[in-house]
Amino acid sequence: MNTKWLTARYAVLQIAYWGAYCALSGYAAVFLTGKGFSAGQTGTLMALGNVLAALLQPVAAAAADRGKHVSLKGLMLSIGGFSTVMLLALGLSGKQFLAICLGFAAATVSIQVIQPLLNAMGMYFVGRGEHLNFGLARGLGSVGYAAVSYLMGVLTEVLGENVIPLIAFFLCIPFLAVTLSFRMGGNAGSVGAGKQEPQRAESRPSPENIFLFLRRRGAFAVLLLGVICFFTFHFMTNTYMFQMIEAVGGDSQDMGLAVSLAAMTEIPVMALFAWLVKKIRVERLLRFSAVMWIVRSVFFCLCTSVVSIYGAQLMQMITYGLYIPASVYYADQVMDPDHKVQGQALMTMAFTVGSVFGNFLGGILIDRFSVHTMLYFGAFCTTAGTLCFFAGTRRKTIDEQETVC
Repeated sequence: MNTKWLTARYAVLQIAYWGAYCALSGYAAVFLTGKGFSAGQTGTLMALGNVLAALLQPVAAAAADRGKHVSLKGLMLSIGGFSTVMLLALGLSGKQFLAICLGFAAATVSIQVIQPLLNAMGMYFVGRGEHLNFGLARGLGSVGYAAVSYLMGVLTEVLGENVIPLIAFFLCIPFLAVTLSFRMGGNAGSVGAGKQEPQRAESRPSPENIFLFLRRRGAFAVLLLGVICFFTFHFMTNTYMFQMIEAVGGDSQDMGLAVSLAAMTEIPVMALFAWLVKKIRVERLLRFSAVMWIVRSVFFCLCTSVVSIYGAQLMQMITYGLYIPASVYYADQVMDPDHKVQGQALMTMAFTVGSVFGNFLGGILIDRFSVHTMLYFGAFCTTAGTLCFFAGTRRKTIDEQETVC
């Protein structure tokens, strides 16, 4: 394919994907609260959807790796099409409890399963030596997230919660159209396609031997535990930002600004990451983001006003904003060519498992105790996650892990 506009096309995918993700997941509490759900019910429903997504992500990655019956592009189109239909149905569901539960869970699962496939597509082109600036494209995805977040804060005040899934629905349309425009030769599911020898199907880890796969890569498994801890905190503060804002006297419009501020701060780091990773080893960048996550969690515990929450949100640049491109590059570096897509899927699966714990525990802690109790628990999670990151990214351990692979 003509690579002149490769970064631009891939950026459109990231913008559309993260915009839809923001509308559905970022405003889940607003949508479900408007439909009569309690914080506990919201957390439980989101956790169930995330559990299913965590189970399906490695299955989708294994299917993309094999590439016998379906390509990476074909999977993205199929799952994206299903998401689009579910979002439209959810927007028209009224206040029917069962329909909302089923539609929301299906849309949540399908959108989250796309995430590792989208990352793998980017690494596929990078691995072929084509001119794709992954960090810049992902940073523009954060622009999309920020813009949609601010827009949603305004629209939900005026039009109500039903606009939330419909905005996500309209964003899925350009995602599908641009995905269709990509040409991916060879085994499009493989990050190393085009530069590596054809992969043996038996060498790829299947969902059945995932525990053996991690057992052989102990350091990577410890790192994944850290990812789970960080995203338990991350999803507590993201999903229940509305409750956090309300606790200090704010409203949904304040929430929209808070979320969009956080997303906008990610852009400079992601855009410059390709340069940054040439200067500083990727595992050191991961460790730095881990320490900053502790600082941010403590900052949240001390917030007493909407403005102070805005201040804590600005730290997203050196926590989530630095972690996301670093984790994609790190997984690509430490996995051998036969397991690169699976490495991306496992990182995303850990992200998803963290969202399960964050959504479920956050709702329970708020319902039974308070927003501050949830934030204190989040600070504990970031501390545990930092310890795991330091243990799982030691240089010696990485070298030993590569030898085992």
